[in-house]
Amino acid sequence: MRKIGFLGAMNRDVVVEQPTADLLPLLGAEATPLVETPVSDAVAQRGSALLEGRGAATWLGGSAFNVARVVALLNRDRAFDLAFFGIAGSVAGTQPHLATLVEWAVDTGSVAVSPLPPATCLAMVEPSGRTLLTALGANAGIAAWLTANRDQLAKAIAGRDLVHVTSFLDPEAPGLIAGILATARSFNPSLMVSLDPGMAWIAPGGQGLSPLLRQTNILHLNAEEFALLGGSESVPGLLDRLTPGAKIVARTHAGATVFSASGAESLPERAPAQDFLAVDPNGAGDTFCGGFLSAYAENPDEPLRAAGLGFALARKKVGIKGPLTASEADIVMSRLENW
Repeated sequence: MRKIGFLGAMNRDVVVEQPTADLLPLLGAEATPLVETPVSDAVAQRGSALLEGRGAATWLGGSAFNVARVVALLNRDRAFDLAFFGIAGSVAGTQPHLATLVEWAVDTGSVAVSPLPPATCLAMVEPSGRTLLTALGANAGIAAWLTANRDQLAKAIAGRDLVHVTSFLDPEAPGLIAGILATARSFNPSLMVSLDPGMAWIAPGGQGLSPLLRQTNILHLNAEEFALLGGSESVPGLLDRLTPGAKIVARTHAGATVFSASGAESLPERAPAQDFLAVDPNGAGDTFCGGFLSAYAENPDEPLRAAGLGFALARKKVGIKGPLTASEADIVMSRLENW
């Protein structure tokens, strides 16, 4: 599989290492700690200024964008043909996400440009986890864009071997994307769909999620999401909700397990090393998915090997501030045998 696509949000991530309980009253936001909560653009703008004044770092992010970053980092020989599908917001008349995708040699022919700012994610990180406050920004128009460009998107996605889909906050998005994927698959029956729905889509469930699951070949879940869906005991029923022959990749802080109709394979669990410090978990799950997809696209017969690369990269990312860099990825690759 050489042609990989990414469909999802492009955000601006503002990350600060401070207790959520101290910051929420200052932000004027009602939110539950350690989960993702939608907020208004006004709260996001005010929050960005507040958190940056408290030492926050700002990064280009968004789940699909983060995954594309990792795949691009590993695509040194340009073996993969990469493409992105989504809406790029504007900052002072420029589109930083769009420009960065071009730098990564990712095709942007199916990226729309909005005059609105990118969606903003305020991330408050503490030892127990992270709290996310997310404003729609340019992604407020995602449902209209998906509807207006349904046929063009379906044809473009059909030209991919594999497409990785991540969540938008708009509740209409999963159902609309499911329809686009179904049409794309009618053009290209061998299309592989990788889905990382996140808590934003799993917690509400509903009519939109079920048809999206039916289009899914690889379902990525973190520990909390996997538990919410019933854990290991629910795997047979969950596999029945996916496309035939699908796999579930459930990741934890200590390892990962790949479930399929033929059984389960797990990486050896790894307790954090004594010298390992979790500095910034923001984007670790996306880093896992990027590593997994890079290896899986090369060799789909070895999904556990792909999970091993994803876990190694995610573990490295957690130990540094900000997104994984090329040099950090090189360190991981140099330590893995037979890559």
